[in-house]
Amino acid sequence: LKPAFYRGGAAVGKLRRDSNARVRAHAALRESAECKSTRSSSGPPARRMAMLRDAPDCVTAAEELESALAGDAGSDAPLMATSKARRAPKAFPWDRRLVLGLATGLAAAALLSAVALRSGGGRATTSSALMRAHAVIQADAVPAARPQYWQEDDRQDSEQQNETIEYRPQPAEALGHDGRPPSPEVAAAEVAAWQLLHPGGDLTPVSDTLLAGGAGAGAVDVADAFAANSTALLASHDETLCSGVGESCLTSKCCKEDGMQCFTKDLYWGQCLETCIPGPNVLDQASSAPWECKTLGDRAPGDPKKCAADGADCRADKCCKSGGMQCFEKDENWGVCRPQCTAGPDLFESTPGQWSCKPIGPRSPGAAPWVASKCAQPGSDCRAAGCCAAPGTQCYKQTDFWAQCLPDCKPGQKANEWDKEWSCDAIGSRTPSRADSPPPSAGKVGAWVEDTCSDEGQNCRTSQCCREVGAQCYTKNEFWASCRVGCDTAPDVNDGNKSWSCNTMGPKSWGLAVKDWPSLFCFSLFMPSSYEMGLMQMQLGKDAGIFGCDGHEVFAAEDATVGTSKDGKVIKIVLIPKIAVGVSQDGTAGNAKLFMAVWDKVIAGGRFRNYDWTLKVDPDAVLLPWRMRSHMVGHTGSKVYVVNCNKFPGSPNFPMMYGAVEVFSQSAMIQYALNSWKCGQQLPWGTWGEDYYMTHCMDFIGVGRIGDFGILGDNMCTGANCADGYVASFHAFKQPNDWAKCWDIAVR
Repeated sequence: LKPAFYRGGAAVGKLRRDSNARVRAHAALRESAECKSTRSSSGPPARRMAMLRDAPDCVTAAEELESALAGDAGSDAPLMATSKARRAPKAFPWDRRLVLGLATGLAAAALLSAVALRSGGGRATTSSALMRAHAVIQADAVPAARPQYWQEDDRQDSEQQNETIEYRPQPAEALGHDGRPPSPEVAAAEVAAWQLLHPGGDLTPVSDTLLAGGAGAGAVDVADAFAANSTALLASHDETLCSGVGESCLTSKCCKEDGMQCFTKDLYWGQCLETCIPGPNVLDQASSAPWECKTLGDRAPGDPKKCAADGADCRADKCCKSGGMQCFEKDENWGVCRPQCTAGPDLFESTPGQWSCKPIGPRSPGAAPWVASKCAQPGSDCRAAGCCAAPGTQCYKQTDFWAQCLPDCKPGQKANEWDKEWSCDAIGSRTPSRADSPPPSAGKVGAWVEDTCSDEGQNCRTSQCCREVGAQCYTKNEFWASCRVGCDTAPDVNDGNKSWSCNTMGPKSWGLAVKDWPSLFCFSLFMPSSYEMGLMQMQLGKDAGIFGCDGHEVFAAEDATVGTSKDGKVIKIVLIPKIAVGVSQDGTAGNAKLFMAVWDKVIAGGRFRNYDWTLKVDPDAVLLPWRMRSHMVGHTGSKVYVVNCNKFPGSPNFPMMYGAVEVFSQSAMIQYALNSWKCGQQLPWGTWGEDYYMTHCMDFIGVGRIGDFGILGDNMCTGANCADGYVASFHAFKQPNDWAKCWDIAVR
């Protein structure tokens, strides 16, 4: 309630400068014959209200008093320190001052309630003026009937400074603080209550604004001015008024939290911090203006609160050391600091388990929104900016002429022999994560996700997670939920026009990125009775090639088993029909029809939906999955396929996609699944090779293309150099020894 008592300084200032105003108001009341008898009448306030109303010249005064006394003061009903701020008839100009005097006494009682609310009840030492105001209320007496009370103020104050009283807490809403600007009378009464506690407070700077401004804007204007003038006085009265976290400490010059120090940003702001580094403060959510970091007052005694480090159990500390983090509870036995948390299973974890995601304690301050644009970008000189845009980096000095944002720095380090050594002097502060960072949309998931989470068409109420990229478990009703990319509560034509509640359960799926992200689904078509079986078995033994992808599959026209993977899975062939292969228009294999059958099997299996990228890889191609991810990461989520060869730049057929390694995004695969029939019926593919067919089909059905000639080094295109650390695959190596040699060179 403290801010409410700040309001209305001007009214009290005006009233205090006229020291006899209250006496004259009560004298005017006594001079009114109609009101004299009612003033001296006994009985509870409600009865006196009725008597005042019966006297014609006192009607307005009665209404004002009734507004200020919203209820019988003799009962348990709380007194309301409110007023309609209506003016009295001209015949009685003292009415406004009467209400001011009455409201001042009532607000003094309101102060007692505020103290009680702050402390929880008990006893408090206060001035005799407040004691008398409280006594007036408890005795069911109207202050206006006791003008001698005001005349004896000074004498009784000096006699009863240290007396104590019992008080009864009043509910906050009973005091009229409903969020609306107070009337001048109420604002004046509130400030008067504080002035009774602190006689001598200087209200001159805010003298006339309130009464001149009326009942709305004036009271609010004075609130700010009086707050600036009175905070120090109040702080000296109550040590609990030292500044808390996030509050200005310019006036209080002290901090509530142990071990904290008040530091200044400029003339207009100061804040309690553990430490302060001059320059831009990346945690300052208000602006990028630099901090001067001058100290005000003494550091609060004690040690600063210790908060939990990343990965540690944070339930006891109830706070996080790293910026932008929140302590979330998993269950009664574990909690950890994280930027975000979604109730349900955590796809990051190595083992399945449900999180309650109950927040514990406050979120630690994170990097302000302006940091991303105002601070130095990676690779640039950060001396002038004094801060870094990238989370987790710090501006480190190399020389007097260069500094750069780095995750860490070791004095004396240098990237090359000819470089100058780094001094590693820190400039500014390290940039934490953004406090409003969105939840992560991708990343490596636990191996359990593939076995535990649900596919489309399965009930996901128990698993609360999905395999398909971008899918979410949505509820239909209390018995059924399913993994869908989107959900609409309108009647579903594909579900008998039934409606879904569409409540989410668990996190949104990132797909089966069990080895890394973005996820890759790789497959090969081969002939088990040829040399290709040896190539596939060698790759399986090394966990290399397609077996290094997050998901893999092998197709053949004859049944066989390739072997057992390192994680214990038996690799069996997926059978396809036997289809004769002719000669294409360019002299290569006319295998479009054969691979159309393979692609139909891929679509029917549906596994491509669970991965960001689908790769068709020839058995004699050496694939390095981690390099392929680095090439594709910037295009993940787009509806594209990759053209990988530009052997003849002037040809209308180039660049094109060579078939040794073909790369399609998940969205491109979904588009092909929906429209491949158009390619089969409307394109003249009869003499085409498979890669030529897929290139033209993707263009035909509206899939975008990107050119990346680094995903494949092909001897059929521009050559294959296995020592090239940029290229993600090499072709062709038809003998197991040759394949292994290229692999060893590439990974060396």
